[in-house]
Amino acid sequence: MSRVVEMQKFMNEVKVEAKKVTWPDRKETMQSTLLVFVMVIFIALFLWLVDWGLSSLVKQVI
Repeated sequence: MSRVVEMQKFMNEVKVEAKKVTWPDRKETMQSTLLVFVMVIFIALFLWLVDWGLSSLVKQVI
């Protein structure tokens, strides 16, 4: 089989699989985005607190 035929077959299979994809609706997308923002802020605050605590500890030891 030539490469062109293989590529056409692959692209047809991609189209078939892409039709099976279910995209989230607007509400679900907004909820997921909000959750990501909240988790990023939470992790940033946690890492800042750990960094501050370890810095304070190292300053006391030195």
